Amino acid sequence: MSKDMNLYVLVMLLVTQTLIRMSEEIVEASIIQVWSAPGSETRLPCDLAASVSDVAMMMWFKDGERMPIYTVDFRNGPPVHWAVAGEFGTRAHFVLNQSDPTSAHLVVNKVARYDEGVYRCRIDYNDSPTRNYRVNLTVIVPPDSPRIYDSEGKEILGTIAGPFREGQDLLLSCQASGGKPPPDVSWYRDGERLAITKDGSVCQIHLPSLSREMAGTKLQCRVEPPLLQPQRREITIKLYLKPQFIRVTGGGPTRAGHERSFVCTTRGSKPAPNIDWFINSQKIDSSLTQVEVEGELTKSILTWRVRREDSGRQLVCRVSNPWFPAYTLEDLLNLEVLYPPVAQISLVEPKEPRLLREDEDAVLLCSSYASPPAYNFTFYKGTEDHLIRDDPIGGISVEGDKLILRGLRRHHAARYRCRAWNSEGSGLSEPLTFNVLSRPECSAGSVVQQLAGAPGGEVRARCSVSAPSANDAGPLRFYWTYNGTKDVLPIPASNVTVMGATSTVIHGLPSLDDEEDLGWLACWASNDIGNQREPCLFRIMPAALPEAPSNCEIEDEFLQCEPGHDGGLPQRFILEALEVRHHDTVQGDESTMNDQGISGRGLSEAVYRASNDVTPQFALDALSPGRYTFLVYSETPRGRSQRPAALHSISIRTSNDLDTPGSLQTMTPSPPQPPSSDNSMALLIGASLALVLLTVLTTICVTLVIMCKKRQQPHRDPEQNTILRRSVGVSMYSGSSISPSVVPTVVVRGHRGSRVLAARWSGVIDDTPLAVLALDTRPHADTDSGHSDGELLETELTSNFDNMETQTDT
Repeated sequence: MSKDMNLYVLVMLLVTQTLIRMSEEIVEASIIQVWSAPGSETRLPCDLAASVSDVAMMMWFKDGERMPIYTVDFRNGPPVHWAVAGEFGTRAHFVLNQSDPTSAHLVVNKVARYDEGVYRCRIDYNDSPTRNYRVNLTVIVPPDSPRIYDSEGKEILGTIAGPFREGQDLLLSCQASGGKPPPDVSWYRDGERLAITKDGSVCQIHLPSLSREMAGTKLQCRVEPPLLQPQRREITIKLYLKPQFIRVTGGGPTRAGHERSFVCTTRGSKPAPNIDWFINSQKIDSSLTQVEVEGELTKSILTWRVRREDSGRQLVCRVSNPWFPAYTLEDLLNLEVLYPPVAQISLVEPKEPRLLREDEDAVLLCSSYASPPAYNFTFYKGTEDHLIRDDPIGGISVEGDKLILRGLRRHHAARYRCRAWNSEGSGLSEPLTFNVLSRPECSAGSVVQQLAGAPGGEVRARCSVSAPSANDAGPLRFYWTYNGTKDVLPIPASNVTVMGATSTVIHGLPSLDDEEDLGWLACWASNDIGNQREPCLFRIMPAALPEAPSNCEIEDEFLQCEPGHDGGLPQRFILEALEVRHHDTVQGDESTMNDQGISGRGLSEAVYRASNDVTPQFALDALSPGRYTFLVYSETPRGRSQRPAALHSISIRTSNDLDTPGSLQTMTPSPPQPPSSDNSMALLIGASLALVLLTVLTTICVTLVIMCKKRQQPHRDPEQNTILRRSVGVSMYSGSSISPSVVPTVVVRGHRGSRVLAARWSGVIDDTPLAVLALDTRPHADTDSGHSDGELLETELTSNFDNMETQTDT
């Protein structure tokens, strides 16, 4: 059966070809264009141009192929459809509407690109010539998705284009690659077409000088291929904008030291701008500011502690967008700061302070920096800032902010300050100190100094003046005069010595019967400014005997007293130590009193004497243990104090302390250090022999010297011991600095062990400031005379206390 069918088909094909070759054909000259999208259904028209009963057969051919791809046979009853075997046959079928043969068409489902080509529809009629229709099926190829590029050729990804800058020229390109046929590409904004390119793949749009209105604008690129849905790509223009507006608020008067807020407001900048503050061209730290952004409005709040030096300065707010480096906006305000005056005092006449001289005028100016300006000024003088008032008699005048000093004197040389006042308070200036080049003046002022002297003797006076330095006012020149009872005599320059601002004179007084009036000394000085107006005066008073020291006490083997009045002459102090002897009281024995009023019962003669040229202070470490009575005198060239200061029966150590090694009070010299070598015994024997020899020689020498001195000692007039005491003023020597010189005198008289003590002292005599070492072997006895031998020796020492003597009384 299948073989018969195949044979039938073959026969039909052969018959059909034969009929084709033999029949007359009518071919339409025009080609029907059919477009179809891939995957869609397409219709290839074939107009039968007659009723179905007149049509014998219809066949479809593709691209000149001789084998039909689809056949419809109308000859034997109902139409018989036949399609070529394969994939195309399953997708194609012929549609015939018998009532409308003109609408006949071949339907192809799921069109693919390989379906594209020229199809021919052949219609064979029963009684009419064959008719052919050509249909060009074009399968549409959709273009790629549109791509947008900026003027630099950079592809814009996403929906945001930019950022672009305000005023910038913008060129955008929309490109749709591929596509068949080429699509239409166009640009739209808000539904308005801005540009179009037909049958092309690229469409460009040029937007010159972007304005602020373009910020946020949406642009759409459309790609419209035929028979296909158009493709759209929409972008939003991101535009950076310049700031449009700036204003600074918050000005007004502000007190110094108070905080104030200043607000800088700007609008229109995208992105938010940089806001910087400047004062006096110096940038303010951003930590002092706070930024607030509200839409297009940006505020910068500066909290600033206003300072005095900010007054009059400009506070500047500068707004900038980093995308527009050459474009900035600024606004400013002038700071008005209220603060108390800052005063400053200066010398305006003369200009140089070193040119101020006596009898000239000076003008001081009080200038101030203040807001509001100062309206009142006061001046002060001295370290205690005494207020200066108008004094026409004294040559002082305050005129507003000026102080005028007329007829300068030395007292005008001082420290000056001024104070300025305004509504905010007052300010005191730093001090201004200037000197006035003046004549010399006595350092003691108008005080008359007193000197002590005696007729026929000499007086020494020291005159000190105050004057400007020699570099400013020239060297000082001194001269002295003596004003006696009869006339005024100049003192020769040979008697005058000058050292800096001090002059010393030595003048011999005449022998006068009247001791109450010894005259006056006058000291004059001059420099390049002029002569001293008033001299330094010294009244010469008769000297008196010195007063005895007082308030004596002993502490730590050291006796010290308070000195009395020196009587007007330099004094020195003498200590005598009398050893207290214990013996039975004899009936009818009356106690003896010496000329100083000191009881002699139980006392030996002076066993220790010492002198001090400066103060009544004496060391007692040279005394042997025992009990002593101490007498302290004051002595001047006029004589000794009438009564001494006395300390009675003072115990000095105990007998157990005697001969303690290393103690000078025991009168025992320090033992020599033992030698470290092996010949220490030999050295010790040699030292002992040398010590014995030195002791013998010292004793012989002292004995000879004392005997010679005693023979030559003149008899002292007892009347010289009586010197009237006069009350005088302060001595000119009371403040002098004299080197301390304590010269002890040791007298050991006839008691047990005296020669041993003398031998011991000889071992340290070279290192001890002893003036006299007296050895007396006579028995102890009270003396009837007012002066003992020790006192005579002391009297001699007072006149020759600088010489060291040693006496042995045989």
